[in-house]
Amino acid sequence: MLQPADKSQNLGYATQKPEALIERIMRACSDEGSIVGDFFCGSGTTLAVAERLGRKWIGSDLGRFAIHTTRKRLIESQRNLNGGGQPYRSFDVFNLGRYERQWWQNDALKGAEDEHRNVVLDFFRAEALPHAPSPLIHARKAAAFVHVDGIDSIFSREEARAVAEAVKAAGGKQVHCLAWDFEMDIRQAIAGIETELDVKIRLHRIPREIMEKNRTEVPPFFEVALLEAEPVIRKGARGKAVDIKLKNFLPSLTEVPSKELEALQERAMTSGFDFIDFWAVDFDWTPGNPFNHHWQDYRTRKDRSLKTVSDAEFSYDAPGKYTACVKVVDVFGCDTSITVEIEV
Repeated sequence: MLQPADKSQNLGYATQKPEALIERIMRACSDEGSIVGDFFCGSGTTLAVAERLGRKWIGSDLGRFAIHTTRKRLIESQRNLNGGGQPYRSFDVFNLGRYERQWWQNDALKGAEDEHRNVVLDFFRAEALPHAPSPLIHARKAAAFVHVDGIDSIFSREEARAVAEAVKAAGGKQVHCLAWDFEMDIRQAIAGIETELDVKIRLHRIPREIMEKNRTEVPPFFEVALLEAEPVIRKGARGKAVDIKLKNFLPSLTEVPSKELEALQERAMTSGFDFIDFWAVDFDWTPGNPFNHHWQDYRTRKDRSLKTVSDAEFSYDAPGKYTACVKVVDVFGCDTSITVEIEV
């Protein structure tokens, strides 16, 4: 366990080990370039030591807070290596499963997709439509239609368009789309769909509380987080220098305990940036490739300040059109990402 001399390393994990201990084990059991695995990585001590000692690494954890803490720790390690003129590698974070709700579907719902939809609609207080005008329209709530996405799906812009078209054909003006996960940039995409089809699309994240056994209290269905950013282009030493400015952030509050909701909702509306714990920019992002942390800023226990405009002064090798990806992690550990088009 950590000793008083290790105070600077303490990240609040009861079982956290000192880096010196992990380094001793790692030097004895591996060589530079070896792969080190830690599948209950906690605060990321093993991975941070592996990065510093030139080992490749793979880490995993079920806890969202553990993953976020580890990510910030590894970025700090990269900063230290870079500051000392030493090499470091990019890394990415992947979600390899939706274990909790897959178990719930198999155990409580007996694998039935229809039963999943019925449970979601019951908690959303919507009226199921047995003779719906479209297979994409599952219920009605007041004057709006309701669509429930699959338990193992990611709601995409293509689905949003198809649902909106079905609602328009049925004479509707508004639809609630309920899903567990949403495609990146979907907020930006639906704005154009709404204008084109004259159908209001409201995106709600299905709360995990509906999986709790014997739950009767209705949990809130919060709309997905809103993130807006824009490029800032200045004249730099190598031509045009590009940075990213955060314009707006409204967190989802999906992970907030019910007793704290009322106090936080008003603050989220007026001071959304207060809920950002970490944000990063990949200035030359391409779909399917790892996110490169060209620039990042985050809060620490000692320093709670956060920049809302990057200071990377990033420059491209040639004029043209590029896509930047902006990733935000809020204080609840939830990720929100958008793309920003840049022309230099």
